[in-house]
Amino acid sequence: MKDGSLPFWSFFHDLEKKLSYERWIDKYQQFLQALSNGDISYDSEWKNFRQVCKIMFLQDFRDEAAFDKLLDAAIEKEKRAIEQLLTVKKVAEKKSKQTKAENKTTETEETPGPNPDPIIKPQVSETLMEEPADMKQTMNLQFLPMEAPTESHAVPVSESAIQFLHTDEYFPVTRRQMVKGWQFLRLKEKSDISEGLDLPETIRQVAREGLFLNPVYKTGERNREDTLIIFADYRGSMTPFHELTTRLIETARTGGGHPRAPVYYFQNHPVGYVFRNTNMSGPVKIKEALMKTNRNFTLAVVISDAGAARGNTNPERRKSRLDITSKFLEFLDETCAHTIWLNPMPIHRWKGNAAELISKKVFLMAPVLDRYGDKFQETLRTILKHQKPALTN
Repeated sequence: MKDGSLPFWSFFHDLEKKLSYERWIDKYQQFLQALSNGDISYDSEWKNFRQVCKIMFLQDFRDEAAFDKLLDAAIEKEKRAIEQLLTVKKVAEKKSKQTKAENKTTETEETPGPNPDPIIKPQVSETLMEEPADMKQTMNLQFLPMEAPTESHAVPVSESAIQFLHTDEYFPVTRRQMVKGWQFLRLKEKSDISEGLDLPETIRQVAREGLFLNPVYKTGERNREDTLIIFADYRGSMTPFHELTTRLIETARTGGGHPRAPVYYFQNHPVGYVFRNTNMSGPVKIKEALMKTNRNFTLAVVISDAGAARGNTNPERRKSRLDITSKFLEFLDETCAHTIWLNPMPIHRWKGNAAELISKKVFLMAPVLDRYGDKFQETLRTILKHQKPALTN
């Protein structure tokens, strides 16, 4: 394992690449936590380590042989580094126990025995009256005012003083703002499912017919199935934004009100096919993916950096990416009402690369990670305003 690299990351990359497994970041975080907490006990044959890896990451028992082969290769590659991670916790615990035992012995020596003569005071040496160094440090950390330490009373920061973020709401756009934005794009239509008794209309029916036969129910509503279709750029330069892409899709299909919106994936730019899964499996021809769209209502949402992440300003590369992407955009123009491009890179990063050219080919390209989360909602609300004339016609 190289200095500064994540432990065992190459193993998870091989699982995705060679076995088409999902890259579960949350499980990888649990794996790192287990290593740092000493939850995986060390043995010379690595049995416990292998067992934990297999329980956490083996997704199909039919892949067990291939999984074991990749795991053996990874252990051999990073054996020394992982061994240090597994044993460092034990060493720390051993030192902690020794320190506690020494402190206990010191306290016993400091405690004076029974004094039969109340007049005679026990003689205690100055060395015993001094506090242990670690105790002084603890007291200083506890009672120092909450302000920036000066040079006169600088205190080293302990592990307990480090604050961690115990939430995954670290994007400028929260889940709630995403949900609210997607809700602006809902297009209601009548549903066969009733929403309760329509009492006024039932009374009118009885008055007209002079007889009560059947009650009248309110007509329900639902979001049109062809309102939204999502195309997400995955892997490559979009790897750092996988969590953002997943969250955008999740909020659209849950609280955003588009549970039946189809989602397709591609890498860099679609060429003939898009894919049903993030590991680029389940290929579907672009024309087939767009068969159920409606030219008047469907909004095509593309989630991609459009080349802005790498910032390549080479004229040939820009033109090549624009030409390939333009073919895809032509299919969307023929079958959808509008194309919205959600770009994780800020606007100033589009200048001079393919993103600047592609933004002129779509109805709207908007930055998602804007420091003002309300702009995401405003973007989708603007799109809804352009949709209303089409719905009226």
